[in-house]
Amino acid sequence: MKRWRKVEVAQTFLSAIIILAILSLASYYAFPSVFRQTSSEAVKLVLNVFSPESVAVGRPQVVRVYAANAEGNIDRSRDDTVELKLDPPTSSTRLSVTRVTLVGGEATFTVISSRSEVVTLTATWIQGKSPLRAASATINFLHGW
Repeated sequence: MKRWRKVEVAQTFLSAIIILAILSLASYYAFPSVFRQTSSEAVKLVLNVFSPESVAVGRPQVVRVYAANAEGNIDRSRDDTVELKLDPPTSSTRLSVTRVTLVGGEATFTVISSRSEVVTLTATWIQGKSPLRAASATINFLHGW
């Protein structure tokens, strides 16, 4: 009789462990913000190009660059310096500035082209609080758009 009692105790204990494991996993996936803390610190640059990405030749367009955390939210504590480049460098597209300083995590500048062409705009972190991943966007300048 004692042997069966030990088996019952062991089964009860093992059942409790399995139930706790299932509840822990369910809680982990049901409430991720409690178990996985997210950082508000920026990890990347984002180029917010006008929509649609095709624009009229000769019309200046405002572009925004900002420092974002992993969730895409702006990190308002950033005042980093960002370099802006166009590819191909021989294009007729011009930037109002080639470097910007983020204020409150973001900065704006203008881009304009005198002919139809497709260019790639790249924003690269130069200096500041901590390095940020670069961002790029393709812009299609069209006549009569």
